[in-house]
Amino acid sequence: MIAVIALMAGFPALSDATAAGTELRFLTEDFPPLSMTEDDQATGQAVELVRALMAETGTGGDIEVMAWSEAYQTALEGDDTVLFSTVLTPERKDQFQWVGPTAELHTALYALAGSDIEINTLAQARAVERIATVTDYYSDEALAAEGDFDNVVRFADEGEAARALLDGQVDLMVAGNTSLPAVLEALGSDMSAVRPVFALSTDLTYLAFAPEIPEETVEQWQGALDAMKADGRFAEIYRRWLPAEEAPGRMYLVTEEYPPITFMQEGRPGGFVTDMVRQMAMEIGISDSVELTSWKNAYNLALLHPNVVLFSAERTDAREPLFHWVGPVGQNSAILYARSGGDIEVDSLADARAVDAVATTTDWFTEQFLQEEGFDNLVGSPDPGDSVRRLMDGEANLAIFTDITVADIVERAGYSMDDLEPMLAVSQTDFYIALSRDTDPAMVARWREALAELKKDGRFERIYRSYVPEADLSGLLD
Repeated sequence: MIAVIALMAGFPALSDATAAGTELRFLTEDFPPLSMTEDDQATGQAVELVRALMAETGTGGDIEVMAWSEAYQTALEGDDTVLFSTVLTPERKDQFQWVGPTAELHTALYALAGSDIEINTLAQARAVERIATVTDYYSDEALAAEGDFDNVVRFADEGEAARALLDGQVDLMVAGNTSLPAVLEALGSDMSAVRPVFALSTDLTYLAFAPEIPEETVEQWQGALDAMKADGRFAEIYRRWLPAEEAPGRMYLVTEEYPPITFMQEGRPGGFVTDMVRQMAMEIGISDSVELTSWKNAYNLALLHPNVVLFSAERTDAREPLFHWVGPVGQNSAILYARSGGDIEVDSLADARAVDAVATTTDWFTEQFLQEEGFDNLVGSPDPGDSVRRLMDGEANLAIFTDITVADIVERAGYSMDDLEPMLAVSQTDFYIALSRDTDPAMVARWREALAELKKDGRFERIYRSYVPEADLSGLLD
């Protein structure tokens, strides 16, 4: 019953006025296993899904497989076209109406299935001996975008890179989750030989409807897709074509490595806010599957896509209009730290602005706070461990962290809190669960109600204190 209520409250269902009789033109490209041609017939995960949705909504039309550039241009010019599987990007967002997501495209670090390698941060990836990439591939660029890696071994194609991983010549390989199965099959192997250990970037694919198609038709298709996700039919299709992957749910739950709030725990995302989010998802009647990735990747997903649940996020003035806010779910203080034993004195933000360099983590609220305060001496990195190393190596005079997470960040970077000295507390803030702006307000309300119930029945406090026993929860339980 909960699942039915959630569907009605948060997503459009099929109305009495269905799309029956509607004729549309469906375009896609050759992109196995999502879409391809076999024996002159279109097939693949996305093709099978589109056919099921056509039957569900009573929509007629043909599915055509063509070159992506031709399909994209035709979709832009046509008034009855649906382009799939289309990655939603900021540039494309206003060009189409969107139904989905229909698939997750991960560019990830893969290890051998039997290895003991665990990668929860970029710092850990930098510490392995060798990472295989393919020259000029998107996967190679995705790794380069995360900063300098001096342990990369580049190969001419994915087959060579995968062979190097299987033969133990490299520790990790950067690859896409949709292309890797075919690469391994060509080598006489399969996905059981490897396992993803860290997502570098994530794209979600959709059905892109032409703007001229009636909004009611688009809503009917989204409602039909949501119904297929709720009753398991979507997951069945997904497993047939991507057996090693988990199908995207009606909402996408995403976080980062940020102990004790969110972190990988015994091979599964954990932490006190992660546990809360899972409890709330079950109350709402949606999947409690959580994706752990870099903050940059998680934050960009929530900015762009509807129905993304990002946690945990500081509710700052700059971010206020960007998300719907559920919380608060915790409190922390942002503090400027120096190396212990140094002669630096920082009694004000003006003092901190005067030093040569302050190490920050890219897109964290701490960096955004200092930017708003007029700092032009920031040295940012996607990995908070880099800030510790820069501080200890003398590349930065100060680094900014929060009191609740600094100890773990410092320890993972190979140092101890004795190596750092707190200099100045610059802010004290609450952190929240952030829902992407395009999420249905009814679903936002369900998340807020679920958190209120968590606080009312005592689960919130029990979960919080299981990770931070001495936490001051004043102001969080109201």
